Amino acid sequence: MRCAAGGVNFNSGTDLAVCLEALRAQRRPVRVVVVDCASSDASRAVAACPQAGVTSRLLESNAGFSGGCNVGLEALGDDADVVGFFNPDCFPEPEFFDRCCAALERSDRNGGVAGRLMRPGGALLDSCGQSLTPLLLRVRDRGYGQPEKGAFCEPEKVLAACGAAMVFRRVALCDVAVDGRTFPDEFFAFWEDLDVGWRLRNAGWDIVYEPTARAVHRRGGTAAPGTGRLIFRRPPPLAACILLNRWATLLRNCHSLDLVPRLPLLLLADLALTAAVACRRPQVLAFLRRGIWRARLAARQRRHLQQRRLEGRQ
Repeated sequence: MRCAAGGVNFNSGTDLAVCLEALRAQRRPVRVVVVDCASSDASRAVAACPQAGVTSRLLESNAGFSGGCNVGLEALGDDADVVGFFNPDCFPEPEFFDRCCAALERSDRNGGVAGRLMRPGGALLDSCGQSLTPLLLRVRDRGYGQPEKGAFCEPEKVLAACGAAMVFRRVALCDVAVDGRTFPDEFFAFWEDLDVGWRLRNAGWDIVYEPTARAVHRRGGTAAPGTGRLIFRRPPPLAACILLNRWATLLRNCHSLDLVPRLPLLLLADLALTAAVACRRPQVLAFLRRGIWRARLAARQRRHLQQRRLEGRQ
């Protein structure tokens, strides 16, 4: 399997160089492209003058993680069978791509791999794939903050891979593209990983968790220091993205039999969360108003995806 990786950078400080070195050190050869989203710190220079084996795309405005992934995917072209996407604060071990390719090769329907992401130091887990809570359909990283030893040690199917390090068959990504784009540009950041994984599952692909594909993830780079839920410490535009992208993901992917009975409770819970965020960051309300159109777009794309699946069964 020919492998490639895209790293999306925005003001990542010294992390970008470490991430790129980890990708260059993979035992399996990996083509690497770094997409810089108009960084204003020293990481822009790292992206502009990459090391051997790395190419760069320097954007003049911040396209966000979703937009950056799309740019990276286009830059990689059709030469790779397997494509990974990485945050600059995620550092895969040398065997990461080897393990992911082995997981993909176990079945032709394995379309993506979620690795075992750990916090710095390795004592705590960060993500062992993503799932949804059964009642409120909130995204959860399995193992988040739990002790690493003895937990999540077996391969299994999951809904999605954490966006910090997600690996896919290229053909699977093409299969679930919407309006010509694999990742929803309008998301900017957050929920794009769950959205892609859910679309893959709806299209008949599997996302598998592979515990031997290990990486370190230093989560929370865009949040202010402190404790408690990260959404309360995000800048207002990013907090709005979390709320808006959640509903766009549900509208695009959730089966009606799962969504409709939950709607009253979902609306009540999300209104309460929105009010709590707005009490701390009132500016978030303006960003929410500007982003309502994303829900209408997701509803239209839902119909398109459903029609595509029906045609595929005929």
